[in-house]
Amino acid sequence: MTLFWIISAAMILAALALLAPTLLRHQKAEADNTESLNVDIARERLTELTKEKEAGELSDEEFAQAKHDLEVALAQDLENTAKTEVATIPSGGRSALLISVVMVPLLTIPVYFEIGSPQLIEGLPGAAMTARHGETGQLPPVEELVEQLRARMEAEPNNAEGWFLLGRTYMRLQDYPEAVKAFERVVELLPEEPAALMSLADALAMYEGGRIGMRSTDLLEKALSIDPNSVTALWLLGNAAAERGDNPKAIELWKRAFPLVSEEPEAQAELAHRISQAGGTPPPITAAPELPPIMAPAAVAAPAPAAPSEGADTDGGVAINVEVALSPELFDRVSDSDTVFVLARAEGGPPMPLAVARHSVGELPLAVTLTDAMAMMPAMKLSSFERVKVSATVSKSGQAGTQAGDMVAADVVVDSTNPPSSIQLLVNQIVE
Repeated sequence: MTLFWIISAAMILAALALLAPTLLRHQKAEADNTESLNVDIARERLTELTKEKEAGELSDEEFAQAKHDLEVALAQDLENTAKTEVATIPSGGRSALLISVVMVPLLTIPVYFEIGSPQLIEGLPGAAMTARHGETGQLPPVEELVEQLRARMEAEPNNAEGWFLLGRTYMRLQDYPEAVKAFERVVELLPEEPAALMSLADALAMYEGGRIGMRSTDLLEKALSIDPNSVTALWLLGNAAAERGDNPKAIELWKRAFPLVSEEPEAQAELAHRISQAGGTPPPITAAPELPPIMAPAAVAAPAPAAPSEGADTDGGVAINVEVALSPELFDRVSDSDTVFVLARAEGGPPMPLAVARHSVGELPLAVTLTDAMAMMPAMKLSSFERVKVSATVSKSGQAGTQAGDMVAADVVVDSTNPPSSIQLLVNQIVE
């Protein structure tokens, strides 16, 4: 028992030691929304310049110079933002520390005797205590979260959004039979919702080894009748027609989808390849306007077929694989359109993100790869810092700066020179 109280006293002293530096110095509040605002303004300006060039108001040389000036100005603004410190707030000083020294023991010891288990202090071996309490700080596996969500859906059978999220999660785990069951329930609740129809068709196709059968075709045709510009429905129906050997029908459907992905050259290239293989003549691929690196939108991360090595991308830089999931307790607080930010910052360094990926709640659970290519400035990238802090935020406002009501995951600090094969982040905390 004496050992227990010695350890308890040491823990209290350690807690006070952690508080002391904060209470005895001035804290500085920093603005965290300025950098995201600067990037948004720069992107809008770049769009205006592109339109002026297309309208013939700017020559190629004038456009290139204006774009270069804009990139330099944005880089300077971001650098200044990282250095800017706003109002200084008095910390409370020595009096607060003295009060903490007195009050912390006076509060914690009675509370322990009230709600703790003092009868277990004596006679319980250390190994038994470890086994009793288990390992702390470990995130539950995705499978456990799925079971929690499934139990919740059985208690709320009419929650269409919950069934949809459960179906997407099963698809992520490649459990296609269970995904089919979940999406069947969504279609029962929302029979005229194209997203539900196409999700069920996709799950059925994956369950049948990638073959688009008659049931999937019927679902896709119904989705297309509701939304004639659905790229997914057009693309998959084209695949189904090609599987049946109806190449003219496949070419017609793929050509209808082609202009709808004008901002995605890679998708157009894939459609052009399929049209050519079917014996058709593909339309010309639309070239997207080039964006400076610091203004390019965050890349959509997808699981790569094979990684060259842990912690390295194909260009020899750093790559950190992150898996993000949402705690079932927070499902009622989010919508599919809420923004998910996955980012990395230098541990103990400037607040500017070294890499940022932007997604939506509807994509959860998701896998993201943060790389040097996502850096906002050449000198501020993952490989520039030995240790980085990886975090995930569900933003209700769509802004990168964390605000009250947003939901976050506990930060994970990793060695950027040798990161783990994957980092799991569970969004389970609400910002007050």
